[in-house]
Parts: sequence; structure tokens; C-alpha cells
Amino acid sequence: MLTCKQASHLASKAMDGKLTWREWLGLRLHIALCRLCRRYVSDIKRLRTVMRLAGKSDQTLLPESVKLSRQSRERIQKALHKALPPSEQ
Repeated sequence: MLTCKQASHLASKAMDGKLTWREWLGLRLHIALCRLCRRYVSDIKRLRTVMRLAGKSDQTLLPESVKLSRQSRERIQKALHKALPPSEQ
């Protein structure tokens, strides 16, 4: 049986690509039994849908006054690339 941490990782991975048959089955079994992970999967699906819709519209989500500068975004991106293992980039 998967832990909740493993299940959340697989749920996120499933959003970006295909799971192996074993991963898919393990995730399905876990979310069938775990209410919190079932809710997590539902929430990330909803968030992905909202973000896709926001990306297609001309409407901005945040006013310019609260957005990060280009330099700050680049600095954060570099730090993330440095911190993440190559397989997660």
C-alpha cells in the first residue's frame, strides 16, 4: 500500500504524463481508501483546469504591482533547477 506522500507524488506525475500500470493501480487503490488523497487529486485537477482557462484568457490573475520582477523570476528558477534532481526538472 502506498503512503499518502507516494500517492500525492503519483497523482502529480499522472497530470504530466503516463503512469506505469503498477503506479496507476497503486494510486487507484490508495485513493479508493484515503479520503484526503481523493480530495487532493480532485483539487489538483480543478487547479489545473482553472490555470488552463486563465492561460487562455486575456485576463491577468494578478495586478502588475504584485508580480515578481523578471530578475526575481530568473533567480528563483535558477535556484529550483539547482535544488531539484535532474529527473524532476
